[in-house]
Amino acid sequence: MDDDELVRCCLNGCGWAFDELVKRYRDRVYGVALHLLGDRDLAEDLAQEAFLRAFQKLELFDSTKGSFSVWVVALTTRLCLNALKRRNLERRLFAGQEDAEAIEPSDNTCSFEEWLAMERREVIHNLLLSLPPMQRAALLLRYGEDMSIHDIAQVLRVPVGTVKVWLFRGRETLRRRLKEVGLL
Repeated sequence: MDDDELVRCCLNGCGWAFDELVKRYRDRVYGVALHLLGDRDLAEDLAQEAFLRAFQKLELFDSTKGSFSVWVVALTTRLCLNALKRRNLERRLFAGQEDAEAIEPSDNTCSFEEWLAMERREVIHNLLLSLPPMQRAALLLRYGEDMSIHDIAQVLRVPVGTVKVWLFRGRETLRRRLKEVGLL
């Protein structure tokens, strides 16, 4: 069954149909949340929240306006951006606390090349997290989710021109910072 058939089935009371949609998109939704938030626990919580909200608002999904995958990623992105706003407010209230999670190796025995690659990924991850949330979201949706600029504009509820500006500025900032740390 394709996604549209599963949605129709779910709306008609088939609980297993939504389980199938969750199975299809849970890794993608979690990945978007993790890349936007930089915190595994919070990403897991918000991925679950995204599916809960998707289930609760499934009747609002309109397949003529886009695919289920774009719709659920849009929902996830908005939840994450709201969480980032809340976290930013909390950081201002409780200055000095750092909650960014470091990427750690799964074991302590790795080759120098593996260690170097992990260090490089961590630097890039931290540089992405340092971007303004909307630039980070635009970059993630474009390059991580392979969305069109038009779809990104719909997800983020902004004009196409704004998405283009965020993508340009995000790429330029990353390029400059990667040069500063010697990775470009």
